Amino acid sequence: MKEKNALGTRERLDKVLANHGYGTRKEVKRIIHSGAVLVNGEEITDDSFHVNLAEDSISIDGERLDTKLNAYIMLNKPAGYVCTTKEGERPTVFSLLDEEVMHKYLGGELQLVGRLDVDTEGLLLITSDGELNHRITSPQHHVPKTYFVRLESPITSAEKKEDYIKQLAEGMHIEAEGHEPEADCLPADLVWKKDDECEITVYEGKFHEVKRLFAALGNEVIYLKRLRVNKLYLDENLIPGDWRELTQEELKLIQVE
Repeated sequence: MKEKNALGTRERLDKVLANHGYGTRKEVKRIIHSGAVLVNGEEITDDSFHVNLAEDSISIDGERLDTKLNAYIMLNKPAGYVCTTKEGERPTVFSLLDEEVMHKYLGGELQLVGRLDVDTEGLLLITSDGELNHRITSPQHHVPKTYFVRLESPITSAEKKEDYIKQLAEGMHIEAEGHEPEADCLPADLVWKKDDECEITVYEGKFHEVKRLFAALGNEVIYLKRLRVNKLYLDENLIPGDWRELTQEELKLIQVE
């Protein structure tokens, strides 16, 4: 059973070892009973012993175990990859990750924090923290997401640009697409960069929302890249297809109150 206190999450020692590839629960119990496991330098032979994942040092036969409750990954998604776990005609974003991070974490399986279309690039978060994932993707929290957009038809008129800004700020109606019904969208923020380029921030996650918003304005998105989720921006040093784990400071930036 998992326990929590002010210092962090506590977990059964046998479960920790099993989730880090040391065998089945039965096999790791034998390892623990043999006296091969030290916690903070002390031999532990009780398999039900609870360890503090944030503070305790665990070693097996003298080798330090790097314990992780959850994974928090930033991926710069390239176009052509699908946001699913199932292999198909196109490769999945999970195929971009190293095998070492693809195991089951104590917090759960790796899962996508929202999705990006196959032709959309940019910031994609992957985590095993189901609670955080739910808070970020839940419609009730209105977590901001910023996208870079390139449009098919440039807008050269300052008046027309202001009209785009105004309509999006008031909230727009988008037409049905595929199995998705028509809908009224929350207000969105638009900043123009060039006549055919802008950044838009939306506060919900409707299907193809950005593309449908610009379609409602009479334009078409020809390139789309997510730049930000909540307060976290995509690391510009990550080339498409690269990923890394979030720092503690970055993890704070995606927390939802």
